[in-house]
Amino acid sequence: MRLTLIILTITFGLVSCDFTKSPGTYTEISRVYSPDSSKCLLTYRYEQGAWDGSRTSLTTIMNAVDTFKQGANFSYSSLDFDNIYWSGNDTVIIAENFTEFVSNNKSNLRDTILKGIVIKVKQIDPIDSSFQRKIFYRDTSPNDKYDLVVYKYIKPVNGNYFLNISIINQGDSIPKFGNFYISKYDFDCFTDIRWDKTSTLDIKVSESCYYAFTDYLVKGRPDIKYKVQINDTIKGNIQMYMQ
Repeated sequence: MRLTLIILTITFGLVSCDFTKSPGTYTEISRVYSPDSSKCLLTYRYEQGAWDGSRTSLTTIMNAVDTFKQGANFSYSSLDFDNIYWSGNDTVIIAENFTEFVSNNKSNLRDTILKGIVIKVKQIDPIDSSFQRKIFYRDTSPNDKYDLVVYKYIKPVNGNYFLNISIINQGDSIPKFGNFYISKYDFDCFTDIRWDKTSTLDIKVSESCYYAFTDYLVKGRPDIKYKVQINDTIKGNIQMYMQ
């Protein structure tokens, strides 16, 4: 799967989008009105054919009576948040993409004011008691020092959930989120990961999304040696479920 990179100008956690160069077909996805119905959160996207996958949308704040105009308003990318909603008539809460926050150990968004609307950014853990942790793979390094654990949190419904990979001292508890790698946007590029005989991580990733591998590595991860190979065909341990 290939992702389309959209270049955006970042200003205080907002994206100012230049749509003057035929960005694609405009599609309105939804409008969520403030309690007094005077304003709305408009979510939309620009599609450039089936190949873009329609993965990314944008959300902006408008007066309910206004007509959307290209490039007229600041917008938030759906890649940056898990949820966005009204809290009263003049405040919007943005639940920042939590895996991004955990992985980078910092916030990429800021509280601000947009057209008189207070924007409050919060980090809200999406994993609650309704999720169950499923371990896909676990193995101890040949030097008996570390455990490699590959896992997700899932609900008893169909859906894609972000991938966690942790490296822990043998016998230690598994951290809630991966301390080596956390995928984002329900998307990851691993085809296989395991120890080699020198206790180095042997990692195989899909050629189509190798760039995403480095983006998803956790900042401050354990100092473990690893090597990366490009491989689109191997069926490795990421697909294998182990209780």
